[in-house]
Amino acid sequence: MVVGSGYGGAVVAARLAQAGVDVAVLERGREWRVGSFPDSPTAFAAATSLVMPRATVGRDDALFRFQVDTHYSALTGSGLGGTSLINAGVVLRPTQARLEALFPSLLGAQLERGYERAFEALSPSTLNEGPSRLKLLATRTGPAGERFTPVPVAIALERQRSSAGQQLEACNACGNCITGCNVGAKGSLDRNYLPLAVQHGAELFTGVEVRRLVERDDGMGLLVSLQTLERERFETTELFITADVVVLAGGSLGSTEVLWRSREGGLPVSSQLGQRFSGNGTVLAFTEGLDEAPHAMGEAWHEASGRVGPSLIGMFDLRATAQPMVLQDTAIPRVLAPFVRAALATRGKSLVGWSVTSGDDAGGRLTLERERLQIHWNGAGRNQHHRNLDRALAAFSRAIGGKHRRNPASLLPWKPLITTHPLGGCALGTHGSTAVVDSDHRVYRGDTREVHQRLYVCDGSVFPGAPATNPLWTISALAERCAERLLDAHPALSKKGAATRHVDRPDGVRFTERMTGWLSPLAAPRPSPKPVAPGAVPLSFLLTVEWPSARGLEADPSVAAASVGTLRCPLLSSEPLTVTGGRFQLFVDTPEGTQMKHELRLCARDGSEFLLEGHKEIVDDPGPDLWHDTRTLFIRVTRREGAEWVVVGHGVVQTGVRDLTRQVQTIRGITDSSSDDFKARGAFLRTFLGRVHREYDGLISPLFR
Repeated sequence: MVVGSGYGGAVVAARLAQAGVDVAVLERGREWRVGSFPDSPTAFAAATSLVMPRATVGRDDALFRFQVDTHYSALTGSGLGGTSLINAGVVLRPTQARLEALFPSLLGAQLERGYERAFEALSPSTLNEGPSRLKLLATRTGPAGERFTPVPVAIALERQRSSAGQQLEACNACGNCITGCNVGAKGSLDRNYLPLAVQHGAELFTGVEVRRLVERDDGMGLLVSLQTLERERFETTELFITADVVVLAGGSLGSTEVLWRSREGGLPVSSQLGQRFSGNGTVLAFTEGLDEAPHAMGEAWHEASGRVGPSLIGMFDLRATAQPMVLQDTAIPRVLAPFVRAALATRGKSLVGWSVTSGDDAGGRLTLERERLQIHWNGAGRNQHHRNLDRALAAFSRAIGGKHRRNPASLLPWKPLITTHPLGGCALGTHGSTAVVDSDHRVYRGDTREVHQRLYVCDGSVFPGAPATNPLWTISALAERCAERLLDAHPALSKKGAATRHVDRPDGVRFTERMTGWLSPLAAPRPSPKPVAPGAVPLSFLLTVEWPSARGLEADPSVAAASVGTLRCPLLSSEPLTVTGGRFQLFVDTPEGTQMKHELRLCARDGSEFLLEGHKEIVDDPGPDLWHDTRTLFIRVTRREGAEWVVVGHGVVQTGVRDLTRQVQTIRGITDSSSDDFKARGAFLRTFLGRVHREYDGLISPLFR
């Protein structure tokens, strides 16, 4: 199980799948297809969440996720492909001196092979001509004569295939790479490593947030919440799933948070967890007043002039100066241009942005407080390093013929910083008292040299300090190396069957329901709901059922839906059981009449397996029985004992009035547009009401006149 689909997770998933391992990738965000990225300030706001110490504003699976703290904040991307969806795609390697300082135990042929394989998979291009910004900056020099140098970026400059065979369109130079490429030119991870993983059988699941981990004798257990099924309307029960090996790859913030929750739940983890957090010395700055227009404001992607270019083209490398830093030109994307103009009180025609990476002392801390991750780095923006940096940036702007404009946030008294390169929190090292993971990326069992053999961390969180340049290539190289080491350590990992393929769901439909009642080992089959049978114990379940096609359901109301969820019953387990491989049929013709049928395979945390079979009898008996029939499920539960299934008991569960109201509100089409969503819901309702009308004609016929 790989948790996260950024540069660490995507690489590991692809290489393990290629080796024949049965791999699943769990991603909190959703899939963002070409053409769906925000292209207006309003759409950007809707795709943004602010995660603050006491509250979150916006969706949990928002594309742009700002972890906000008073003194230090971080921006990450949430979606299938992680931050690769919203970065500039710069493929640069740290200096050898920085690598030796950060990862002395990892240097060697295996890491070098990782760099080579990652470069080949990411397939970056270097832009040497074209946009106005490149032409202008190529004529300028820094304070010590530094020249502007184009850098490799994971952007297709001409129509081509990615390393995984995905079609990439030619970049149209709209300048909006860092808010998502609607052209289809960007080599984000959903175009290379992730498709490669799927081609070799890996399964990708979006909308799944891993909350914490527990250790089992035969692997790891994961407690997860499903973000997009509206289960929170009913309750917040977490699902429990298992894996032979877990690779945490949720990034500096995500992986650290999962390990914090896990440690509080009893998993032994180093006391260094959350330490050595780094922002890579990243700040945002601007130069204004150049004598030529740099054309650094993004344009509408469907009508680009070709003058802007990719978000980032090249850099001035000042790492050999008294104030070491790298300045990379940054076009201001169209959706952010109004905010930047307003904050700087400028029209922006002579403005160019700089993404500045200067390194830092990794002096931040990540903690879990009140169930929320928090960043602590008081006074980070007021230290001597940043005062010197500001003076150096002013001198640089003068040298290229303009005026330095600070990040507007630096005008506040506490000078808050925000990074797009959050690193650290699960630092890699040689002992649990000084690090969180070892040189093979395995998590230490507390402050010892012992490790969790089946728990790995592979992402930017393992950096013990700042690489002082863009980290994506190094994260990918580390992940390539980690995958090799993991395969060597676990040669017996379960192998997959036939390769899976993406399931097209143009008009899928689903809903979530909760039913409550009882189960008794003494009850007869099809017992009366009341009075309850002797020996009865409470039983309830919360399920989401999903059909791949609403039209298919309308054509055949007996077609099975998949179901997933949780079940509570103390007769079966003291903790919630997870529904796996569930099936639901809306209307089935049987010799006894029309029925709704549930079949739920249940897995307890101790490994016990159960099967719940249930049916509703949709038959118009004498009297007003529609309400009773459609909300009453008669159940039988059996337990696996070797090759046999032994009956545990029978019972009844029903849908309450309040839960039925919530259930109706969760009916959703699984489609690409709001109009298709409406059609899918309509098809489901026609199927349901039409069959009910047929069975209970005398009661609801006025609805069909």
